[in-house]
Formats: sequence, structure tokens, C-alpha cells
Amino acid sequence: MWDHNAGQGMTPQQANQRAMNRPYARADEQDEQVEGSHALDALTADDAAYAALSARGAGASVLTEAMRRAQTRALIREFLRAVPRSEESAVLPLVRADGVTRQLTRAQLTYAIDRLRPRQRQIVRLGIEERWPRQKVCAYLRGISMKTLERDQAEALDILAQL
Repeated sequence: MWDHNAGQGMTPQQANQRAMNRPYARADEQDEQVEGSHALDALTADDAAYAALSARGAGASVLTEAMRRAQTRALIREFLRAVPRSEESAVLPLVRADGVTRQLTRAQLTYAIDRLRPRQRQIVRLGIEERWPRQKVCAYLRGISMKTLERDQAEALDILAQL
């Protein structure tokens, strides 16, 4: 009744369902071929906001809360990309919303990342520290949407900024 070559004890419906549940199964093979074309994919909306903030220069007016958060997220993101986890004593000076400058070490950030929710932790580790393209991170995390990735990344960076 069932084709013995179709799968190991799976009905055709199960095999079809499995293919529908894993639309990105071949994504790893394709990612290696088009890795270079995703160079700009790592940029987020915060990067654009930070670039606009930087373009205003030193003569810029008072920062709004959203601009300050975008700047803090960008600083944390740049620090995590540039400094490996092995350099635990590297320091990132952050100016908090209340004006107090806080000195965070790489070890403190690593510990805080380890305490994030699992998906947020994976997004920070893969998407920021290891610089995976956002589409590859979405596929790795069982096909989450790009909006979910952006939301979780922004939330994780906000949590790290509150240290």
C-alpha cells in the first residue's frame, strides 16, 4: 500500500507535512553560495537611526529618548562585534538615560547575555557576535519572522543597556 522508498515508515501525508514545516531545509546550502550578497543584511533599523544621528554632527540638538536608545544599542552592538568573549577585561563606557556613565566589561556583558531568554541569547550570539546574516538566523531559529528577530534583538540590547 505504501511506497517503501518514500521514507522510513512515513505516510505520504507525513512526508509532505515535514517538507512544509521545514521550508528552509536547503537554506544552509544556499547561504554558503550567497553569503556575500547578505553583507548589508546585518544592518538593522537602529543602524539607520544611528547613522542619521551621526550625520547631524556635533551641532545636533538635544537627543530624544528614541535617539539615545538607538545610540546605546549601536554602541553595544559594535562592542559585541569587535571584542571577543575571551577579552573579559575590555571596557565599554555607556552613558545611561539619567546621565550617569557606567563602565561595563566584556565579562559583565557575557554574563548578562547568558541570562537572557534562550531565543534572545541565540539572536545576540549568532546575529551580533558571530555576524550571521539575519535571514540565516531566522532560518536557524525555525523560521521566525524578520520582525520577531528585530524585536527580540532590540529588547535584548535594551536589557543589556540597563545594566
